[in-house]
Amino acid sequence: MQNDLLSIIVPNYNNEKYIEECLESILSQTYKNIEIIIIDDASSDTSIEILQKYEDKYSFIKVLYNEKNQGVSKNRNTAINKSSGTYITTLDSDDYYIDNSKLSKEVDIIKSNELKNQKNIIAFSNIVLVDADGKIFFKNGLNNIKEGNIFVNIFARDCMVPRDFIFTKEQYIEVGGFDQNIPIYEDWDLKLRLAHKNKFYYTGVDGIGYRRHGQGLSSVDSSKHIKWLRHIYKKNIKILKPHQKKYVNHELDKFFQKAFKVKFKQTFKQKIKNFVFDNK
Repeated sequence: MQNDLLSIIVPNYNNEKYIEECLESILSQTYKNIEIIIIDDASSDTSIEILQKYEDKYSFIKVLYNEKNQGVSKNRNTAINKSSGTYITTLDSDDYYIDNSKLSKEVDIIKSNELKNQKNIIAFSNIVLVDADGKIFFKNGLNNIKEGNIFVNIFARDCMVPRDFIFTKEQYIEVGGFDQNIPIYEDWDLKLRLAHKNKFYYTGVDGIGYRRHGQGLSSVDSSKHIKWLRHIYKKNIKILKPHQKKYVNHELDKFFQKAFKVKFKQTFKQKIKNFVFDNK
C-alpha cells in the first residue's frame, strides 16, 4: 500500500556527525514513495556540504537553507508547509530509523483502518534510546505502550509518548501545527492537540534510535523546564474532563520527580506543585 506520497521532515543544526546516518536510514526504508525535506537552521559546521551532496544525488531530496537561526518549531512548520505528501513524519537529524520497515508498517496501519472506515488514525513505532555512538541502552517495554484514545495518557505522561509517527497533512493543519512560541516541549504540545482529535496505533516494530548525547533537553536549565511544561499544561488543561484532572496531576507529579532526578528542596518542590495543581 505505497500509493501515497510521504513527506519526511528533517530539521538540522550542526549535526555533521550524525546527518549521514540519519539520511541513509531513510533511504534504506522499504517505503519508497517519499520526499525528504531537510531544513538547515544556519549550521556553522560542514552540514551544508553534506546536505548539498545528497540533494545533488537524489531528486526527491530538497534542502531549505536558513540564513539565520529560526528554531525547531518554525523550521518544522516551514518544511511541512512546503511539503507535497499526503502523509507527514519527522526525524531529527541526530536520530535514525532502526527497522527498515518502520514507515511501511505505519502506512499499512493507517490504510488498514481506513478500509474499516476508521478515520483519524496516527501510526507510531517503538522508541529505542541510543547514546552518542549509537549504542542501544534502553528499549521501551510493551507494558508502557498504549493505543487508541491516548490523550489523557500523553497528558499524564504515563505511557511511551510517541514520536516521529506518521500523520496526515490534513491532521496537522486541523490542529494548527507546531506552536512557534514554545522553545522546548513543543512536540508534547502538538501531540496533545493531535491526540485530542485522533487515535494512535502501534506497529510493534522498533522505529527510531533516539540519540541522547547531552546537548538537548538535558542541558536546559531546570527553571526553563518548569516554565514551559507549566505553560503547555495550562494551555491544554481545559480539554480535560474534571474527573481526569486528578489522575493527570498525580501522574505528572511522579513524572517530575523522575525527570529532574533531584532531592526536592522545599522551594523547588513548590514550583513543581504550582505547575501540577494550578489549573487556572
